[in-house]
Amino acid sequence: MLTIPTRFDYSSDLMNITDLINHLAEKAAQGNWIPACGGTEVPFKSRSGKTLLYCWQQSTGKHAYLDCGSDLILSDEEARNALALF
Repeated sequence: MLTIPTRFDYSSDLMNITDLINHLAEKAAQGNWIPACGGTEVPFKSRSGKTLLYCWQQSTGKHAYLDCGSDLILSDEEARNALALF
């Protein structure tokens, strides 16, 4: 679903404070994810057993699934696996 990074390795030895600040600024500029369908989407249990919420990011116009258990936006591949679409 997404091509933007959804995770950042804060424990990396190669990361410096400038990288962290830039990453957080980029993420903040993209805006928050909100439940899709005008905020009416509700979490559901997927075939894989994960609880997911379909979300929308107004600033980018992108949609993605939020894994409610880990509080992370899923990549396209992760969403297909969580939804058991194979």
